[in-house]
Amino acid sequence: MFDQRFLKITVAVLLFHVGLLYLIQSGLARKMTEAVIAPEIIARIIPMEQPKPEPPAPEPPKAQPTPPKQVKVVTPRPTPPKPQPTPTPVANLPPTPNAIEAPPAPPAPPAPEPPAPPPTATNAAPRAVGIGEMACSQPAPVYPRQSQRMGETGEAVIRLNFDETGKVVKAVVSKTSGSDRLDEAALTAARAIRCKPYMENGRAMAATAQQPIKFELN
Repeated sequence: MFDQRFLKITVAVLLFHVGLLYLIQSGLARKMTEAVIAPEIIARIIPMEQPKPEPPAPEPPKAQPTPPKQVKVVTPRPTPPKPQPTPTPVANLPPTPNAIEAPPAPPAPPAPEPPAPPPTATNAAPRAVGIGEMACSQPAPVYPRQSQRMGETGEAVIRLNFDETGKVVKAVVSKTSGSDRLDEAALTAARAIRCKPYMENGRAMAATAQQPIKFELN
């Protein structure tokens, strides 16, 4: 069994080699080889076609210069002179007699000067009166504490000047109390006095009065 298979293989190999040798000698194998080899491919570079240049744009038509308009010169016609009006004859009238002028009126007498106004109370010297003659409201003076601790007492007399409305416009010490603190407290109290105007013959007048202010310890 083994010998038959070996024999068959051997015979087949011999037949293959005999056939191949035949093909080589007869040139059939060369033709088959040439048929199997692909033909040579030849590539060529084809130059690209250059784009054709665009034709130049037509030039715009040139504007024709407009000829200047001819201006006709019109010569003005001469204006005929206007006829002058014929003067109207003036009749000779008799001369008019001159009018009689009236005599000028006598000048008016000058107006009398107005009388000088009477002197006002402002310009007049303040009238010296008693403080009791004027309706006044007098606040109580403030006793300085230091003067109280030191036992200072005394009486200061203040001269007051009032205007036409009764307001105190000036206050001075006419008699000292012996203490500067008490005098200053008296001046402060005197400046706070409010009075009605001093009247004389129905007219308000400036006035002056003396106001004593006393400081004493109880």
